[in-house]
Amino acid sequence: MALVADNLAALGALINRQLVSLGRAIKFGSNAAVYTGRGILNRRIFPRHDFIVQVDYTGARSVPIMILTGALVGMTLVAQTTPTLARYGPKELVAGVCGVSVLRTFGPVLAAIIFAGRVGAAFTAELGTMKVGEEVLALDTMGIDPVGYLVAPRFAAAVLMLPCLTVLFDAAALLGGFIIAITNFDISASDYLDVTKQFVYISNFTFGLFKSLIFAVLISVICCFKGFSVHGSGMEVGRATMQAVVACLIAIIFGDFLLSLFYNILAKLDIVA
Repeated sequence: MALVADNLAALGALINRQLVSLGRAIKFGSNAAVYTGRGILNRRIFPRHDFIVQVDYTGARSVPIMILTGALVGMTLVAQTTPTLARYGPKELVAGVCGVSVLRTFGPVLAAIIFAGRVGAAFTAELGTMKVGEEVLALDTMGIDPVGYLVAPRFAAAVLMLPCLTVLFDAAALLGGFIIAITNFDISASDYLDVTKQFVYISNFTFGLFKSLIFAVLISVICCFKGFSVHGSGMEVGRATMQAVVACLIAIIFGDFLLSLFYNILAKLDIVA
């Protein structure tokens, strides 16, 4: 009985620590959102140059990998799905499968995962290094809020650029699937486009963008929060970066599950197609 009680106590302590950490992360994220809104109106919150630098790093420099990965995903999806569809019905239906799956799920989720691995990890490493080097403490000592000065421009850039990168990912995936379908599986371009128009609705695209916006908030808050939570030596920066990426992946997949359920509810209410 004593062993069971000890295990239950340890489990309760673990759950309590996780809930406390979750509460701190939510408070941290709300502060970042508030400072971002204030920073748009007040240049004293964070310099515009810092925001432009973050937009360039998070957005422009992520374009090549998004386009390359998107094209490969679209080509792979069509190459694997078309032979199966050809056994049971018209192979042209692959256009609808590719369009709906890319716009509604694959595009937002995979773009967010790439973004978390490339940009989110950098957020954690940069802020963690600043925290260890006491640069964050120096800002606080000078009366400058570190969340507003360091986190807000990263938060704003992520929220702005991830939906844009998702659009590029979607376009590359759809184009890659189209090219493979007409070159490898003898599907005419007109048939492919006609099936796409029949199956793909604007709500698939807009809901995918909504997902990417939610994922951008999750990634930026988790990674910046982990960076600000670093204590001790430089070794903790690497550990925090790993934990941030893992937490982002879990949050993205779980968030996609919840948003998919939400989409199904909207579909039953005839709000979306």
